Amino acid sequence: MNIKRSISKKINKVFGVTMSNPDDAPIYNVYKTNYEKTVLISYITQPFHQANHFTHQNYITSHIIAESFSELGYNVDVVNYLDEVSAIDYGKYAVIFGFGYRLENSFYHPDRSIKRILFVTGVHQDLINRMCLKSVKDFQELTGLWLPEESHVIAENNYYSHFNADFAVIFAEGFVFEDYKARFENKLYALNNNIVGSFSEFEPKTAASRTKNFLFLCGSKLIKKGLHILLETAKTRKDLNFYIIVPNMNSRIETYYQEILYQSPNVFFYKNIRMDSLEMKQIIESCSYTLAPSYADGFPGGTIEPMSAGVIPVVSKYCGFADEKFIFEMKELSPAGLNEAIERVLALDDNTYEEYSKLVKAYTVDNFSAKAVKRDFLNLLKKEL
Repeated sequence: MNIKRSISKKINKVFGVTMSNPDDAPIYNVYKTNYEKTVLISYITQPFHQANHFTHQNYITSHIIAESFSELGYNVDVVNYLDEVSAIDYGKYAVIFGFGYRLENSFYHPDRSIKRILFVTGVHQDLINRMCLKSVKDFQELTGLWLPEESHVIAENNYYSHFNADFAVIFAEGFVFEDYKARFENKLYALNNNIVGSFSEFEPKTAASRTKNFLFLCGSKLIKKGLHILLETAKTRKDLNFYIIVPNMNSRIETYYQEILYQSPNVFFYKNIRMDSLEMKQIIESCSYTLAPSYADGFPGGTIEPMSAGVIPVVSKYCGFADEKFIFEMKELSPAGLNEAIERVLALDDNTYEEYSKLVKAYTVDNFSAKAVKRDFLNLLKKEL
C-alpha cells in the first residue's frame, strides 16, 4: 500500500546531542563487502535493523534496492530519509540514491560528479501538494471538517533533488509519469512497485465467483486516498457491497460517517488487518473489484495486492497506472466519476470479466513481483552507472 512510516524521535541528552530512534540509525556496509565503490541509500532503515517479516511493500523495496547495488559492486550504506542528526561524509560515495533530507543535503557537497539518483514513490512534489490541498478542500466542502493532517502536503521543498538529480526513478506510468517527465529535465525511469504476494497464488475470478463486492484497501491519509468519494458513492449504491479496510481512522471522520460505517448493511468496515491474515484472504476472495479514488499515489499497494488475485481495479489517473483495458480509470475525481467507472465494470459480460481477471492477475504477478522489480531496477542501474 506504498506507506512511508513516520519517524518517531526520542530525545536523549547524551553529550548535548539529539539521538534518533535506534531503528532509524544509519547502517554502514550492510553486507560487509570490500568493494571500491560505495552507495548511500537515503530511504528507510528499520528493515535492516529488525527481522524482516515482509508485510509491507516498502520493506521488500528497501532490500531490492540494497541488494541490487551490492550485486553491481557497491558497498551499501543506508540512512533514514528524515535523519538530520547523523554525521554523513557525502564525499566517500560514488552514488547517492533515494529521497528526503539526506539526498537534498548531499547537493551542498562540492563534488557534483557524485551521481545523485532521485527515488519517487508517488507523484511530483508540486502535484502531490496541489492535489492534497484539493482533497482537503473537497472534504471540507462536503463535511464541514478541515483535516489537513489526513492529507499529505509536503512542507519541505527538496528542490535540488526534484530538478537536478542525474536521473530519477518513479513508481508510476500513465498520467503521473508524464506529469513528472514534463517537470524534470533529466532522464526519468518508470519502475513498478512490488507486491508482497500474499494473494498471488489465488485462482483468477470466474463468472461463477463474480460478485458485486468492491474493496477499498489503503494505508494512512484517508482524505488523500479519497475515502469520502468512496463513502458518498456507497450511500447511493445500496445494490453493491463495499469492504473498507484501513489501518486506523481519524475520530472526526469516523464520527461523521458513523452511520454508513457501522449501520449500513452494504458496508463492511475493518481496521488494522494484516495483509497475510485469513480474514484478509477471505475478503479478497469475496471481492471482484478494487477501488482507488486517490488524489495522489504511485502504484498503491492496496490496489496492486488484490490485483495479483485477479481483482479488477477501478482507479483515478493519479494512481499512476498504465493504459490497459483491464484497468478502469475514473473520468473525474468525484462520487459521480467513481459511480460511472463502477457502471463500466458491472457492464462487462461474464466472458469478458473472466478474461480481464486473468489478464490483471498475470499482469500484476509478472510485472510487480519482487523478482521482476529487481530485474528491472538492475537493468536501469546498469544502463546509467
